[in-house]
Amino acid sequence: MDKPVLPSWLDQEDVSELARIANDFWQKVEQQFYWWLEQLHDENAQEQILTLLAFERDIKRLPGEELSLFGKRVKYALTNAQDAGFSLGMERIFKRLGFGYVAFNERVAGYDWDMIEVQMLESEYASQEPLVQELIAQYGRTCRRYFLSALTTVQTVERLAVIEFDKEVVF
Repeated sequence: MDKPVLPSWLDQEDVSELARIANDFWQKVEQQFYWWLEQLHDENAQEQILTLLAFERDIKRLPGEELSLFGKRVKYALTNAQDAGFSLGMERIFKRLGFGYVAFNERVAGYDWDMIEVQMLESEYASQEPLVQELIAQYGRTCRRYFLSALTTVQTVERLAVIEFDKEVVF
């Protein structure tokens, strides 16, 4: 903030001290305004402010949820709400929150028409089960049922070799 310019007739020592005190006061006011603006960014917000922002955006913190993940959910609440309700949007929601492979398949053969298959890695589902359920409950279609297809990686060892078989039959 710029130093205040005083009229020439107020150029004594006491008045200079008054100007310094006024300048310090307004710098503190300015810092408070900037502090509040920083709190509106979900990555920097204190936990109490983040909880207020979450209430405003209809996000509930899950038991044991990390603060960084909770901050991401609060940050992307509006975007997630806009993407909610269709398969590609649900995939985007899960990707924003750090999930690896996720796919939503509608109208799967052999299942009822209202069932949606959620394909995801078993390791990610096992570690984030409450979050997956919360996301589907909050952003999924209300008239649909969801079922999980857990995918897992399996390492196999295969050997390649030439197998020849020759048989001769003589009569």
